[in-house]
Parts: sequence; structure tokens; C-alpha cells
Amino acid sequence: MVVTAVTVTNASAEQSSTRGATNASRSDVAIKTTTLSTTSLVNVAFLNQTHGYGVVRAQGPVTCGDAVARASDGRSTFSAPVPVVSWSCNNDEPVSTLAFDSHGDGFVHGPQLFITHNAGATWTRGDQPEPVFSVVALGSSIWMWEATRPVPTSASRFKIPLRLLSSSDGGRTWSVLPSPAGADLQSATGLLSTALVRVNRTSAYVTTNAGQSIGLRTFATPLWFTNDAGVTWSSHPNPCGGYSTTLSAAPDGTLFDVCASEPGTGEQMKETLRYREQGRRWQIRSWCPLKSVTTHCTTGSQVSSYVDQIHAVSDLTVFLVGDRSSLEVTRDGGVTWSVVARGLGGDAGGTFQVILFNATSGIVFGDGEGPNAGDFGQTLWSTSDGGVHWATHHPHVT
Repeated sequence: MVVTAVTVTNASAEQSSTRGATNASRSDVAIKTTTLSTTSLVNVAFLNQTHGYGVVRAQGPVTCGDAVARASDGRSTFSAPVPVVSWSCNNDEPVSTLAFDSHGDGFVHGPQLFITHNAGATWTRGDQPEPVFSVVALGSSIWMWEATRPVPTSASRFKIPLRLLSSSDGGRTWSVLPSPAGADLQSATGLLSTALVRVNRTSAYVTTNAGQSIGLRTFATPLWFTNDAGVTWSSHPNPCGGYSTTLSAAPDGTLFDVCASEPGTGEQMKETLRYREQGRRWQIRSWCPLKSVTTHCTTGSQVSSYVDQIHAVSDLTVFLVGDRSSLEVTRDGGVTWSVVARGLGGDAGGTFQVILFNATSGIVFGDGEGPNAGDFGQTLWSTSDGGVHWATHHPHVT
């Protein structure tokens, strides 16, 4: 997959070095299945229409755990899940996102990191300091965006440089790439935010929300771009001044941002912004006054439902998913948005992930609407004609 997408919610150059991941013992990451009672699919990573993986979360009265299962017959049946990590259900989950390359190397991360090199048969703990924010694999090229040291739990203010790592051997060893000066993790509120969006093997955007997270009066989000694997970086501040910024880059490098207000009662005001490197300026495609108390939005702006992720297929076509949101699409570069089809998510459940392999084929993960009101269930939808028609798949774990 060439295009990546991320969501950032209010939230220095390093010397080059090489290091490997230190393996944790299996006992450190085993799930205590005897205490678990309910399971659900919480995140997926597909390499194509039929080859993919899913994070299966189990929750019991005391212990919660994540395991990874492989899609064994396309998008419906997942193999027996392999344990990755367990934790007390009273605490935050140690991982949230799944990524795989095409050689059997996988990464469950955010904030901790666990790695497999055998297509999920076994998992080991990486030695990266928390938090790991992004792991993006493009073929054999893997980049990781992380903090340089653990985030303090008691300090009211802190400033931690972020760094970009690169691996060409499936995450067995990592080299530190140059990062833009000023790309720091800062917080006075505990709302951490940063993101990595890769365009191709050498080009990427990174962003932070440092100004907002420490309470400064700023309506711009720091954003940097490299087209030479971090050797040089250019600064392109994002004019988003909302609660969250959701980014995706099209294959030609056009960057989209759905900038949104704080969500509540099923509504979230949104602005659509577009940036073209060759034009070197941001365009407001649809607009809501996130910086004022009014709620008069332009026709193309969205208010109902939330936004979690976008995926840009081209400089005109972008898909959007979110809690309490159906799958939505714009085909005019963000000027107008519309629901793709009834039943692909809904205002009581939602859509969680959208993965596009190219301009015609892709997968959406979310809650599907059944024939009766309030009838929902975890669903994968697939398209092979650019989103005109969608096939429905109800995943289950063997």
C-alpha cells in the first residue's frame, strides 16, 4: 500500500545509529486466557483483498489481552489468535495499531511495540522507549516515528525530541534518520499528538501539535516534509486550529487534512484542507469556523458523526471513516462529502478503518447495520470498482 493515513488528536536531529530489537520472553507477553470472557476484533492490517491480519482483544473481569489472528480465507475467517500482550483491564491498553509488510514482518504498537518475523506465529517485545506513534511499511522499507525517551507520568510539563527510524530488514535492526529541528513532544495536559505520513520510500510528512497541547494561542499545527529520507526537511505549518487533525497523502504527494472540533453528542464540526507541495500553499476546500463560537459551515462541511481516519486515493478522491459515521467520500478534493452507501457503518456504530490498495480496490472495517433497528455487528466490506459496489463479510475467529 502506497498511501498512509493517520489521526492526530490534541496533543531534533539525532545521530545515526543502528540497533536491534531485544526479544522479551514469551512469559512476559502471554495472555491469561483462563480469565477472559469476551473477544472482539479491534484493528486490521490487509496487504491485499484476501491477505490480512487482525488484532483480537479479549476482556475479562480482571485481565485484558491482545492477540493477532491471520485471515485464513479472505476476509471472513481468521485463524486461532496468537497471544501478544496482557494487562490489567483497569489500565490503558499497551498497543492499539497493527502494521505488516509483505515478508511476514508485523508490528503491534502504540505506545508499546511488539514484533513478529514469522507472519504472526510468535511475537516479541521491542526495546523502543514508549511511546511508539507510527510504524509504516512500504515494501521492504519500514519507518517508525517514536519518542526518544519514555513520557513521564507525573510531570506537568515536558519536552521530548521525536525521532524517525528506518529498517530495511523487517525491523530486526533500525537506523536513525535525521528528524526536523523542533519536532518535539510537549504537553501540559497529557494530550499527546504527533504523526508520520509516508508518500513513498523517501518522501514523508511528520507533524506535532505542541503549541496546542501546552495551551498556547496558536491556530497552526507544525508540519514538515522530506523527499530525501530525512536528509533535508521543509516546514509547512498546517492552518488547522481544531481539536484534531486527520491526515492522508495521495500517491502524487497531495496532502489532505480533515480538521475537526472536539466531538460530542454525535457531532463534530469539520474542515477539509488540501496541500500540494508544488503549489506550496494550503487550500481550504470546505470550512467550519472552528476558531469561533458560530456554527455556520459551508455546504461541503460536515457536522454529524465523528472522524477517525481518512484515506486519499488521488488529489480529488478521499474516503473518511469514524465512530458513529458511515463511510463517506469526496470526489472533488474535499469541497463536498457524501455517504458512500447505506449500511456501511451508521450513527449508532460507525466505521473504524479504511484501507485502499489502489484506485479501485480496498477494505473498510466497522459496524454493519442489520435488517432491524439497532442490529449491528463487526463487518468487513470490500470493493473492486473504486467504491461503487461493496461486498459484505462478517469476520469470525476459529
